Amino acid sequence: MIHLPADPSLLLVRLTSPGLDARVAAAEELADLLRVGALQQEQAEQIIGRLAEAAVARHPGADADAALHAVGEATVCYRPPLPLVQGLIALASPADPAVLDRVLDILACTRDPAAADLIRTYLADPRDDVRAAAQRALTELPGRIPGATPQRYVTPAYADQWARDLSADLAMFTSTSEDDRGHPCGERTIGAAATHAELVALTAGELCHVMPSDLLIWYRRVREVSLPDIGNGYFLHPPDLVVADARGAGVQWIDTDGRPERVVVFGSDGGGTLYALTPTGTAVYRLPPGQVLDGVYRDSAVSTVAPHLVGFLDLLRAATRDHVRTGVTPGL
Repeated sequence: MIHLPADPSLLLVRLTSPGLDARVAAAEELADLLRVGALQQEQAEQIIGRLAEAAVARHPGADADAALHAVGEATVCYRPPLPLVQGLIALASPADPAVLDRVLDILACTRDPAAADLIRTYLADPRDDVRAAAQRALTELPGRIPGATPQRYVTPAYADQWARDLSADLAMFTSTSEDDRGHPCGERTIGAAATHAELVALTAGELCHVMPSDLLIWYRRVREVSLPDIGNGYFLHPPDLVVADARGAGVQWIDTDGRPERVVVFGSDGGGTLYALTPTGTAVYRLPPGQVLDGVYRDSAVSTVAPHLVGFLDLLRAATRDHVRTGVTPGL
């Protein structure tokens, strides 16, 4: 279990301490906090900037390696602004392909088009592995999901606005629908941020390589959503249920053509349909009630609801609004 210190800035102090072991340990603890999204965006950016500075200033060395690793871990839950990490290009020597690959990957994770010029300089290198690393980074730079960057990835600002919009719609629904229906509405929930322990559990062990980064960012702002009387009912599951399913209690794979694909179930409706996201965040699948054997969903009724989590959340918000205003809920 990772314990969040009362003030993570204490770790930044240790990052500049005289002892090498203390500096390495501080960078490793910061990596843990960043990997699980346990910090707010502004605080995370401050720490990423300091780690990037340490990685450059102390290279080569174990503490520099630990700092660079921590910046890389941060890209699981955060998209660092390019100005914070572009100085890492000083470490991207073709003579050290492993470090070069890590630096280019970090630059790509900024999703900033300005990073392309920094990355392209390595396409002319005579070494195959260096050119391959540059090409991978350029491919990743715009992201795996088509569309304009602000519209396709979950950000803290997007999650906050989504919750405000839904709360406003539901407030209007509560004031009118109970009279219309003649009975109380079901209890609706738009949860606050997940706890630190829940964020840690979402990326513990092998889940670190499975959990979609957009889902982690979402949980840093909204823990769960329960809309039992919107249509047939819609639910965005809390972290503990997502973790349980991902570890074997529910659907972990879909297989309709002999090629299993890993998924993470994050939602459902009142009729038993599940909603699952791929680890890369490139598709949200709709899984109607069907055959599940050893965690593998094998029903051919699986379909794609949205190209990414933002697309699904936009559909759910629109469906809620339509139901509040017209009494009709479009199916998801």
